[in-house]
Amino acid sequence: MASLAEVLDQFQGEGERQSVAAPDGWGQGRTLYGGMTVALCHHAMRRALGDLPPVRSVQVNFTGPATEQLDFQVTRLRQGKNSAVIQVTCTSPAGPAALAIFTCANARDSAVTHDDMPMPQVPAPEDCAPLHDPDRPKPGFFNHFDMQFVRGGRPRSGADPDLLIWSRLRDDDGRADPLTVLLALGDALPPAAMALMPKWAPISSMTWNVELPGAVTSRGWHLLHSVSEQAAGGYSLQSMNLWTAQGHRIMASRQLVAIFG
Repeated sequence: MASLAEVLDQFQGEGERQSVAAPDGWGQGRTLYGGMTVALCHHAMRRALGDLPPVRSVQVNFTGPATEQLDFQVTRLRQGKNSAVIQVTCTSPAGPAALAIFTCANARDSAVTHDDMPMPQVPAPEDCAPLHDPDRPKPGFFNHFDMQFVRGGRPRSGADPDLLIWSRLRDDDGRADPLTVLLALGDALPPAAMALMPKWAPISSMTWNVELPGAVTSRGWHLLHSVSEQAAGGYSLQSMNLWTAQGHRIMASRQLVAIFG
């Protein structure tokens, strides 16, 4: 299976129109999982527009399966003195796969500084057990990540839909942009609502809204927290946070997750 950096090396084209084959081993069911799709959109944006300020927000709608040949259209919607808004569409032979809006903005002087979301007190990754049974094969994209269970509801455990784990990209050789890695990592957890599922059934992220307080430079282990706040009618409203190993929150996000069971 190709690593993330090896997949990024396979991009073809330049500027506003680019393409890459959907990589084997990064799937979830019949499509790439959402984090990989958004990571590819971000990479296409960086290849097309290298002069952008740091990404502060990403708004994603997963419109269809990302399979086979993926085509990316990068459009600069607005460019100001300190900010830019970029749209990236991803299309597969089956039709539109994802629409991502990246809001980029430089830091500015401000008297307002606070952080009311400290990292939970948790054991180190090496002191935690693996999330997945090491004696059983892991499905799809999970093979590209190391995941250590801290606490909360494992899928089908019947526990509260609140999951906390350490995770890192396996085989990260430093070539991929840190934010591209973080976007792949940030959606790698099983949806928290799976803790309450009585049996295995398909799940699918429909939307993902990401907020970033600053430029991303961290690599290695990150602490991921996912909570299903409400679920009804086959949909879960989920909030997620991500901290560096040094305790800095660098991503806050929300998802609408469809549950087919």
